[in-house]
Amino acid sequence: MKKGKKIIKENPRFGMVSLSAPDAVWNPDVYQKGKRALEERGIEIVENETVHTKYFYLANEPQVIADNLHKMFMRKDLDAIMCAGGGINMNKILPFIDFGLLRKNPKPFIGISNIVVLMVAMLKRNIVSFHGPSIWNYGLPNTPTEYTHNNLIQALGGYIGKLPAVTDWKVFNSGEAEGELMGGNIASLATVVGSRYCPVELFRDKILILEDIGEDFGELDSMLTLMDLLGVFQKIKGVIIGKLKDCSAPQNVEMDVRDFIKLVFSKYDFPIIYDCDFGHVPDNLCLPFGCRARMIAKEKPELILLEAGVEE
Repeated sequence: MKKGKKIIKENPRFGMVSLSAPDAVWNPDVYQKGKRALEERGIEIVENETVHTKYFYLANEPQVIADNLHKMFMRKDLDAIMCAGGGINMNKILPFIDFGLLRKNPKPFIGISNIVVLMVAMLKRNIVSFHGPSIWNYGLPNTPTEYTHNNLIQALGGYIGKLPAVTDWKVFNSGEAEGELMGGNIASLATVVGSRYCPVELFRDKILILEDIGEDFGELDSMLTLMDLLGVFQKIKGVIIGKLKDCSAPQNVEMDVRDFIKLVFSKYDFPIIYDCDFGHVPDNLCLPFGCRARMIAKEKPELILLEAGVEE
């Protein structure tokens, strides 16, 4: 796996990028508050050219977005790259990305939500990325949390070991499994799974992480059933579900999250942990895609990183 360099200095420089929606343009107060919060914690922010632009519902034209991402990866003065937000159209940018360039100029890349579309495509090219905070986790109400920030800094510093929990994680299927982490936002994965950027074979022996926001259980079931029909669940070792923020039963339907999980995964006996601390929530773990981890789905569930997401 190709990894970025370990960050140990107190005042790292982060490149800030917009790769899908023009979040900083649509939500300038959130963006500016988040930027200040990062700077107050000793992180210098270097913005790329698409952070403050918009092109309909995109941050810019796809080629421009890709070209500016390439520039950020090639800069020698940046320690990591973070996203200014998410969106719904990251799959539209993929054909313009030079993955060979990203491999030749590795940096810790941190994304979440729609950005996982790029992250799974990076994983296909054996490039590690981090499912973790964006500017939202520093600019929305009740953010940033020390849990989120400390996890980020530790992950970029090469942390290996048990990941901390701030809420009570729960078990649906008990057991243990080891595998590389991958996955992310359910609705976003459904826009790329089965394509050349995220073939079904990519999921083999992986621990699949899942989260979402604002979808009803029926919609999520449909997206996950597509993954099942493609054969994804026959290849994975286990599932870890984060916070399904504002996700609930469809109108006139009575069910809870366990009913939803049963509807999706009843055929499978691999371990499943749910209600973990990652997703569209203030307390957000930083998880390296492509790195090995062990999940223990017992009375007190655990997730243990066995491999750092950065190199010396």
